[in-house]
Amino acid sequence: MAPTSTTWVLLKRMIFIEHDASETGGDSFIGGKNTRDAVLAYLRTLKPDACFANPPELSSLRILRPMKFTPGICGDVTSAYIASGDKNLVALFADPYRPGTNSQGGYLIYDASKNSLSTIPQPPCDYDREDVGLGAVVICLEEGAYVLVELTKVRDSEPTVAALYTWQSSTTEWVIKLASFPPELSFPNHFFRAGTCFPYRGSRLCWVDLFKGMMVCHLDALLQDGGRPEFCFIPLPEECPAFDRVQMSEQTYPLEAEEFRYIACIGGVIKFVTMDGYGERPGHEVTLTIWTLSQNLCSWKKDKVYHVRDIWKSESHISLGLPEVLPSFPVLSMDEEDVVYLFFTDLNVTEDGDTEFKGQCLIRVDMKHSKVSHHPKSADEMPSQLFSSEILASECTAYLQGVEDHQLKQVHL
Repeated sequence: MAPTSTTWVLLKRMIFIEHDASETGGDSFIGGKNTRDAVLAYLRTLKPDACFANPPELSSLRILRPMKFTPGICGDVTSAYIASGDKNLVALFADPYRPGTNSQGGYLIYDASKNSLSTIPQPPCDYDREDVGLGAVVICLEEGAYVLVELTKVRDSEPTVAALYTWQSSTTEWVIKLASFPPELSFPNHFFRAGTCFPYRGSRLCWVDLFKGMMVCHLDALLQDGGRPEFCFIPLPEECPAFDRVQMSEQTYPLEAEEFRYIACIGGVIKFVTMDGYGERPGHEVTLTIWTLSQNLCSWKKDKVYHVRDIWKSESHISLGLPEVLPSFPVLSMDEEDVVYLFFTDLNVTEDGDTEFKGQCLIRVDMKHSKVSHHPKSADEMPSQLFSSEILASECTAYLQGVEDHQLKQVHL
């Protein structure tokens, strides 16, 4: 069906590769000379089947294979996971591959403007690299070109040395460059793990550890011959405490920063939202706070503050008979200022001490106008688990004009 306008979507990161029932005769898959080539050949047979919906509905990007079963030599490659996005592009890991590992897989690039899926092989095998989390940033260039940059670190390097692999769509090869981690992340505060990453204004790449801060690198230094990439470190706002994962086993803080913090580049501006007091204070004292980073990346400005207790007092919350339980996993709207979406899980503890799942919903909080709405979700609609950030806000649907034969469901608030 022809697309209907929607500027952004809440994409489920985890995607299972499914059989395309409309395809016949696809089981005659021919692999390559080795496992790596066979996996790449298999990835090239996949095609996208997007099902987009306006928030607060959740969207999904289905990936279809022509054959009924995954080829034996590619048996581990049964799913994909969204790493990052920029404009019309979404970069995905073909599981189980992740940066710094030598597992099967590679990369898939979804282009919403063409409704197409392209493949990128994983970088050359290198046992001297190790991962630093979700380290793959895609960035759009002019005339449909793009760059994918993968951040890893050199194993056992001290001070820590980053290994940056860059793939340009125009050259179709991986190029590696080394760079020192910023001094703020030197020992003993060297443990940095990127939970999210994104490009900034088409010229810089950002990797964020929501327990520590953000590492930023200029794109030109990676693309120019002889360029020497350097990192700068952007700390979190002073009011937001930094946590050390090495010591967190002895603390009561959440195991995943995404439970109570979120950061993104929205309209060329980096926005950060945090649930102040999460895991530290009683729920009625927890507040939602939005911060904006200056364009020169030097200072944070506090914007809106909203009390979680006001969510509980809302007519929407009371009418559903929901308990006064903290929501989690905030996500900022990409086209509505000061609007935050949160996930709410209703659990019941039985007399035997067992936990029963009662339901889930997505909460929309308009902090500017003090409006709250709840949107119940079935188990099938929600991500498979919310122990890590399973949702990516993407503006890829703003580039769907002219694309046909995709599914788009329009939902109004």
